[in-house]
Amino acid sequence: MRQATDLPRLLRALSACTALLLTGCAALDPHAVITRRMGSQPDTSPAATSPADKLDAATRLAAFDYVWRTVDERYYDPKMNGVDWKAAGAKWRPLVLDAPDDDAFWDRLDRMAGEMRDVHTRVVSPKRARLVERSQAVNLGFAFRPLGEALVVTSVNTESDAWWAGVRPGMTLSAVEGEPAQAVFARLRAQARDGSTEQQRNTLAATRLLAGEPDSTASLAFQRADGSLLQATLRRTLLTSPPRVTHRRLPGGPGYIRLTAWNAGLQGRMIEAITALQDAPSLIIDLRGNGGGSGGMVHAVARQFFEGEVPAGRVLTRTGKPITLAFELVELVKLEPVLKGAGLYKGPIAILMDPGSASASEKFAGLMQSHKRATVVGQVSCGCLLGFMGYASVPGGGKLAYSEVGYVLPDGRRIEGTGVVPDLPVPPTAEDLRLNRDRALEAAVAHLLQHPPKTPR
Repeated sequence: MRQATDLPRLLRALSACTALLLTGCAALDPHAVITRRMGSQPDTSPAATSPADKLDAATRLAAFDYVWRTVDERYYDPKMNGVDWKAAGAKWRPLVLDAPDDDAFWDRLDRMAGEMRDVHTRVVSPKRARLVERSQAVNLGFAFRPLGEALVVTSVNTESDAWWAGVRPGMTLSAVEGEPAQAVFARLRAQARDGSTEQQRNTLAATRLLAGEPDSTASLAFQRADGSLLQATLRRTLLTSPPRVTHRRLPGGPGYIRLTAWNAGLQGRMIEAITALQDAPSLIIDLRGNGGGSGGMVHAVARQFFEGEVPAGRVLTRTGKPITLAFELVELVKLEPVLKGAGLYKGPIAILMDPGSASASEKFAGLMQSHKRATVVGQVSCGCLLGFMGYASVPGGGKLAYSEVGYVLPDGRRIEGTGVVPDLPVPPTAEDLRLNRDRALEAAVAHLLQHPPKTPR
């Protein structure tokens, strides 16, 4: 989860840092927050969008040293999550520096970061960084995950070759390039970087199969419910999925809000959606597949559901002190944040979660669950709840994120490595996917109908 900062305070600190640049900015910006934020805007220049020159040996060495040293010095946990980081560096140094090409170089550098068993500590290649900045991805156009012994298709992008070839949710991925899909998936899991949880590592392995270069192809076989096979050669294409928020009134009265990412630019629209549904007898907030975003937006939205001051848990940092700027005059991250309730919506709430719900989504759901303000419905979430203050630029054009903040919920739970456990579990089935039946939404509606508001609305 990207930890948000207060923009006016950040600008004031930036002004002070500029004025005192000759005296050294390290005391003003000890965590390099300003410099990372200044460099976080997408670069659309021709040089940024064209393929980079091949990395030379000196640049590779500088990139490796920067990543290893930065994590060593700045990771939020002084015990390094129980990892022998020096041994990890010694293990990966020759493998990274001797990578056969630049793609392998960035992949191996990221796999070294994966030794921390923390998905927020990661290295992003220049290619991948440009896609992330534009909310884009290159893939085969469908998603799948293990369900029991099968690899089941969970969604298909209607703009992709996969859709027009006839691939549909509920089908089973049975073969990849003529090889049993389960064997391919097991190999990709072994090759994937480590992460926060097993469910998150499954996601990383699936990404290795689905992603690739634009216009590259894969020959796949899918099994339908009747046992028949669909053979298809699918092309990887550039797909755009901008973050969005939508809302509506469901039949029977409950309000429904779907948020796909905690993007700070959507904060106002999210609050507008809550306002539009504030007279609904109950509210469902759908965070399935929402991989997170701004921690500041989480607090801004959560406060709409409380009155008075509400503890938001506890923050863990490497030093045990708040994260500050300008000689500790500006406190960016408080150790014990408090929500000042706005009381916009007071009715019962259900939150939909699945393994794709991560980071900021887990912070929101966990916070609401801790205060018994909402019922969590669906599946165990990613278990990926740490925070970083922005990407750092790595020599050679890549980006580095490293966890600077840990979280403890108001009820004392840690979500990192475990996930938000639903109050009302609703496991998915291939049959429901084939029928396009949303059993989790059905369960949430039924639960809210059985628990009406305590006072007339």
